[in-house]
Amino acid sequence: MSEILQPDPVLLAFIGFRQTLYLEVLAVLALVRALAARRACRALAPAALAVAGAAVAVKLAALIPGAPLAPPAGFVRNAGGGMAVPLLASGLMLAAAVAPGRRWRWIDALHLLWLAALLGFWAYATWA
Repeated sequence: MSEILQPDPVLLAFIGFRQTLYLEVLAVLALVRALAARRACRALAPAALAVAGAAVAVKLAALIPGAPLAPPAGFVRNAGGGMAVPLLASGLMLAAAVAPGRRWRWIDALHLLWLAALLGFWAYATWA
């Protein structure tokens, strides 16, 4: 009977990963990409950094009791089932990965691994 009420550990890991780790690490990768980039990539990487950084800032601001940003933070956090903002930021990073002026391909490899982890967790949580 108690097993029925137990949440799936992978689902809990997905929620924790998406809510507390993904955007923060993506913001760091976008910052490194923005510092190293040239030409068109120099515009896309800061855009990814802005999306990820704004989402992290809104999440942190919502932790303040009575914060006026709490309703917008909830909307941002839950948009698209919680996946809209991470996918938007990752889409900008993917665009920066193929844009002229990119450097340091290892950033792309790390981002693809990070995105694969997010999508793998999401697929498991959605269809399992």
